[in-house]
Amino acid sequence: MEFQLHPASPRGEVRRFALGTRRETAVTVAAGLAALLAVSLWVTVPALVSRTLRVRAETRVDSELAIARRERRDLVSRATNVRDRALAAGDRISRIAFLYGVPTARWPRSLNPETGVLAAADPARVVEGSDRYLTALERGRALLDAAEAADPDLAARTPSRLPLQSDLVEPSAFFGPRVSPWTGAEEFFSGIDLAAPAGSEVIAPAAGSVAFVGHAKATAVSRLSRLGNLVVLQHGSAGVTLYGHLARVDVRRGEHVSRGQRLGTVGATGWAVSPGLHYEYWRESGGKLAPTDPEFAILDRPVRRDVSLEKMRATSAPGSVEPPPTR
Repeated sequence: MEFQLHPASPRGEVRRFALGTRRETAVTVAAGLAALLAVSLWVTVPALVSRTLRVRAETRVDSELAIARRERRDLVSRATNVRDRALAAGDRISRIAFLYGVPTARWPRSLNPETGVLAAADPARVVEGSDRYLTALERGRALLDAAEAADPDLAARTPSRLPLQSDLVEPSAFFGPRVSPWTGAEEFFSGIDLAAPAGSEVIAPAAGSVAFVGHAKATAVSRLSRLGNLVVLQHGSAGVTLYGHLARVDVRRGEHVSRGQRLGTVGATGWAVSPGLHYEYWRESGGKLAPTDPEFAILDRPVRRDVSLEKMRATSAPGSVEPPPTR
């Protein structure tokens, strides 16, 4: 095989290159490889470009999905927070309605936990139920405002706070039927026991007058004689509260007390085995006093929540429970 290189000028000499058999083979192979490389690049480069674009697109989609998931979690968290705050408000004003004696027939049913208006945590369900629930909250608040307008002293004399000035408080016995730890017999426990450090201040949960101070008369069936040093407050139409196991009593019979005033200190008098306060709340029911769960009247530290007005009004002890002395 011979190659000729012709100069641009007619006077120039034509150059000739002759290749031997081996060189011809090398050139042929090189030319073939070059052709294959060109074909390969023509096929693979677009594929590589396409793959790169696809990876970038997938990365972008994954990033957008991660952002969407994070925003979804944030939305669920905010919706849950709104729901919990609304339910807490509904629980609080339902308790106040119970304490004020608002009839159940007038109370917005949407505030009853049984209706499940805000039971779901899904944001769409929260949005769907929030308007209905907030409207019910406004109606309930209007009823409470009306009750206070009709009786300006109602809020002041209604028990509404924990009767202890201590952060170290733990309920140790709850309102309701139980087996007596003393006699082993079935009984109805008409209050709550609050374990607290000895010497902690016992305070009035509302304004009232001191109806009884001292020890209840011991009889064969008396439960009040087990309570040691005892104080009883009358709160007018808002009911009667009772405080037992006191170490010290700082009020006198007939004295008027205001909310937050010191009544005495936590002790272990009577049948108590450790320092604590026995607390009862009695309200008028059917023309006479009946004990109800004192937790309904602890608005600053609710232990249990989500109790409808109907259930609170239906919660009382049987008539055989010995009432607190009021003179």
